Amino acid sequence: MGDCQSVPQEDTELQVSKERVQVIIPEGVAAGSQIKFRTPDGRFIQVVVPEGYSPGDKITVEVPPKQVKENKFKTLHEAFVYLDPEHTGYIKDRDRFAEVASMLTDLKGTKEEVWKSLDQDGNGQVNWPEFVEWAEDNCNEPLELGLSGSESAVSFPALWTGPTDKPSDYVAQIQVTDTEQFMELSELVEKTYKKIWTRDRKKTGVDKVPTGFDLIKAMRCENLKDWKRYYHRRHQIAHACSQKANFVRRPVLTSRAAKLYKRQAIRTHCNEWLLFHGTSPESAKSILSGSGDFVISLAGSATGTLYGRGTYFAESITKADEYAQADEEGLCCVLVCKVAAGAVLYNDEVTPDAEKLQQSCISGEHHSILGDREKCRGTFKEIVIFDADQVYVEYALFYKRQYA
Repeated sequence: MGDCQSVPQEDTELQVSKERVQVIIPEGVAAGSQIKFRTPDGRFIQVVVPEGYSPGDKITVEVPPKQVKENKFKTLHEAFVYLDPEHTGYIKDRDRFAEVASMLTDLKGTKEEVWKSLDQDGNGQVNWPEFVEWAEDNCNEPLELGLSGSESAVSFPALWTGPTDKPSDYVAQIQVTDTEQFMELSELVEKTYKKIWTRDRKKTGVDKVPTGFDLIKAMRCENLKDWKRYYHRRHQIAHACSQKANFVRRPVLTSRAAKLYKRQAIRTHCNEWLLFHGTSPESAKSILSGSGDFVISLAGSATGTLYGRGTYFAESITKADEYAQADEEGLCCVLVCKVAAGAVLYNDEVTPDAEKLQQSCISGEHHSILGDREKCRGTFKEIVIFDADQVYVEYALFYKRQYA
């Protein structure tokens, strides 16, 4: 493998030729990734990188003619008020929504198909936060929110069973007993397994890679305070990504668990991912109970923190397992977290400048770092977050290592 080099910026370059543009694939973007770019007339266009193309290659994209659509809304809030004429706080009229969708988007299909793009949990009604998330993923031209006191509204996951308001310190741990959901978590473990050794494997006490992992128990977390903080931060990040002309939607290894991603309604349009974080069973129970949390300290030495002083996540169960500590019965634990990665700063340098990378995220230019050790060392990708509100612990998986 040759020397790895990093491109300092991920700007997507355009070369204009009539109604076609040539897009240069940014560094670190694989086939299947989505690139968003701005056309010469100011529109945002998304294109999927086709198979057989690599970073630095050019792909020619036909830009559809600009259609002049009547849009009577200056803000998303104006559109929501129109969609909710009785002021119930919910969109229910599918005909009216189809009318608005035709103004704001290029969505095709029947009225029911367009409605399903909005009503993802299938309950027949859509609140303000859900509408905003739909708009940020589908609108041709980004609209300002135009909020009038609605910014505190929160949408809860379909799996949520607890209160949505008080008590504010509500925390619960629910064992996953549903067979289908448990199998989806087992699939997540299976599809992210990679038989790759790194020196961190020595920390487990057995200096060889397990041949597999046997999922014993899964606990799902409900933490009202943490969810609200994560929800609002994810919304801010999604809005920022919708405004970025050089935004890249990146697939990760965990997205192979498509059924679990669908169940969790993962917002891939802002690079929300399910990621692993290795820990001990005791620490996991502390985090799930609400007495513990991810603590991100920006003080002190950066020694041993390759990409800065943040919290590190893995897309592979094998990598996360290197940091999992077995109890006396051999039971290990990894956390499965929702992570709002947003605008990702890609880096494939063997020896990155940790302080520079960290500062790029703290300044708000990027929201996370993707360190591609898979490319430059043949090991694993690592994802680093510097804001605890970008992380929500969804599951704790308890498992045993298997050795053939």
